[in-house]
Amino acid sequence: RSRLFRGGAAEPPVLADASDMLRTLARGGAATVGIGGTALATYAYGDPGFGRQVSFWRVTGPAVLSYAACSAKHKKSDADTKARAFAALHDHYSKVSLDLILELRGLYIKFGQAAASSPFVPQAYRTQFKVLQNDVPSEDFAAIKQVVEEELGPLDELFEEFSESACGAASIGQAHVAKLRTTGETVVVKVQYPSAARIFSADAQCLRTLISLANPEALPAFEEFEKQLALELDYRAELANLTAIFDAIMPTFADRVAVPRAHSTLSTGRVLTLEYLPGPKLEGEMRRQMAALGMRVDESESMRDWIQRLEAQTTQPATEADDDEREPWRAWLGRVGARVVGIDAALWVVGKVLATGGAAGGAGGRQEELRTCLHSLVEVHGFEIFVHGLFNADPHPGNLIAMGDGKVGLIDYGQCKRLEEGPRRAIAELMVKVADDAPHAEVAAAFRRVGVRTEHGGDEFLGKMARLMFGRVSVEMLEPKWHRDLHKTDKMTHYPPDLLMVHRVALILRGLSVACRENVSIAELWRPHAAAALDAGPD
Repeated sequence: RSRLFRGGAAEPPVLADASDMLRTLARGGAATVGIGGTALATYAYGDPGFGRQVSFWRVTGPAVLSYAACSAKHKKSDADTKARAFAALHDHYSKVSLDLILELRGLYIKFGQAAASSPFVPQAYRTQFKVLQNDVPSEDFAAIKQVVEEELGPLDELFEEFSESACGAASIGQAHVAKLRTTGETVVVKVQYPSAARIFSADAQCLRTLISLANPEALPAFEEFEKQLALELDYRAELANLTAIFDAIMPTFADRVAVPRAHSTLSTGRVLTLEYLPGPKLEGEMRRQMAALGMRVDESESMRDWIQRLEAQTTQPATEADDDEREPWRAWLGRVGARVVGIDAALWVVGKVLATGGAAGGAGGRQEELRTCLHSLVEVHGFEIFVHGLFNADPHPGNLIAMGDGKVGLIDYGQCKRLEEGPRRAIAELMVKVADDAPHAEVAAAFRRVGVRTEHGGDEFLGKMARLMFGRVSVEMLEPKWHRDLHKTDKMTHYPPDLLMVHRVALILRGLSVACRENVSIAELWRPHAAAALDAGPD
């Protein structure tokens, strides 16, 4: 998904073959003219999937052509001119794309959520798509009630209360808070949209065609993404995944995370009833606490600018511009700490100081809890992947709850992946090599054992790719030239599906970390569990 926008904020999608793209669009236009306006409207009305495809290409077609034209026009332009041209396109089409996603919803929402979490998607798209992680429009309650009663029976007989307003909406369904009539327990009822299964294949076909035009190399990745999303259409599979992961992680992580218990007797293929986990979304809560500490949290600041600023802060004198007597001491401490040791460590230091600082201790304890939440989140997914072998492949911010007791609530287990023992050990070895900053040759050898293949088999190419995927993000990694130069040396020809889903988890978690201004190395945080998997030996 991130490779669709390869090249960061200054580059367009990489168009493989403009002539093929134009032929494809021309065939679509000819078909439209051939059918005729009235017949087309009638057909689209009778076939929702076809109607959605028409709506998709009505917006996406001009966008693809605009990027292709800009790429051709500025092929020989200087970097600044090219950057300005593409930035203008990103700004325009990110807004247009969000409107389209909110109109069509379905699979497009999931695609937008993935893009919003990727640090390598242009900033304009990430900023616009951020809303998809927290504020997706919900379906009319009448349609939701019909699904629940078709699956479970009369609503009033099962629930004492059932909120008509959704507490959360997603790509294929939405959730409502309710109270069981039998026990009075507050639960969340997740309900699939009536048309979710029917429109899935049409949406997938549109996205597959778009990726084939923009970046054919990303098609295998999308096909695995599509396969995983298809699993979400059966809530019985999610029930089984949730139960298995609950049993695996709660004995070890019950003091740090919470997984909702499922009510199997009130769950079917289209309805899932779960324990209610109270609290706000994790990312928003962490950012509010950081703002209270006086740390700059600017949504408009690009990732490149933030990393450059963070690196500069770690070398500046702590006394510079820190003499404002009106500044709250808590904010001053946070800002000075960020300059001296970086934001990562500053959060810990400020939390520790405030925790022993008398009247301010409550705020400090809460801040330390929030930072611990983020690291617990990364760690528990490493445990799922390398120790248990079954993991949630979709931990985006909308699925994470900051609970009042300092725990992270983990919800939504529709996309889970199981790793067999062989691939699990191979990926664990790769993680250890990246975490230990091993030489390119050793990292590349581990990468090949996972199943990755390239045209030339270059060690440096594979070493850099592995660090890009699982290590800390450096400023040079955000430069389009760095990516262009890297891909001139070699190109991946095979990328195993097992690694793809592990990388997806790493990408989402790193995106959340960056949003909270922590530049973490996923490999380092996962290393203990990866090493445990290797030490355990073959099953």
